[in-house]
Amino acid sequence: MMPASEEALATLKRVARGHPGASSGERAAWDILQNLTAGRPVDFGDAFVRIDGEGRRAVVQFLVDLATGKTGLIELR
Repeated sequence: MMPASEEALATLKRVARGHPGASSGERAAWDILQNLTAGRPVDFGDAFVRIDGEGRRAVVQFLVDLATGKTGLIELR
């Protein structure tokens, strides 16, 4: 995994919260991570709107690295 991907993943993990009292942005990061690691479809449109600026940058960085082959989904498991 590329260093930028590792940093983006660390950011998403730091922001992600799955408990009932989590903010919508924390829950969006949680949903993204859970769906990516489980190999399920991710609704980026919904999640991207709810997540904060730092989380958005992390999502974009991770998606660019996935699209260009610099990292793979297998590395999330």
